[in-house]
Amino acid sequence: GTDSGLETQASDYVARFTFQPTTAYALISRFRLDEQNLDIRRVELEGRVNFERWTLGALYGNYDAQPSIGLLTRRQGVLTNGSVKLTQNWSLSGGLRFDIETDRINQTNFGLGYIDDCFMMSLNYITDFSRSGNVENNHTVTVQMSLRTIAASAGR
Repeated sequence: GTDSGLETQASDYVARFTFQPTTAYALISRFRLDEQNLDIRRVELEGRVNFERWTLGALYGNYDAQPSIGLLTRRQGVLTNGSVKLTQNWSLSGGLRFDIETDRINQTNFGLGYIDDCFMMSLNYITDFSRSGNVENNHTVTVQMSLRTIAASAGR
């Protein structure tokens, strides 16, 4: 897309490093460097913890300005998320995004999900807070459904 680093013949440099000593813990870093001068265009540092029923994660992001899509300044924030399995198939999830520049929470989300061997469905409620002079809230409800393992089942 616009200002993605792919609009020229030679793309920006991207890298990802993951350290996952067990299935319970993971540290991940992602970078995008300008192809001409190696300026940092994007950095993401993420940590994940996965226990039997609980999953927790936090991601720090630092993103270059993207004037062509209305993002005029560099942005940085922290995205947190978590989920808990209520039963083998049902789970609750939630998270928030904290904008470091404005020192405020600018998004929250809550969800209920169902998953089994063949089917996945989730219902999510997302609130975005924009503060450009006036406080405005944008409320969104999403429903996601997907069929799983169709290719594996079709081959049997």
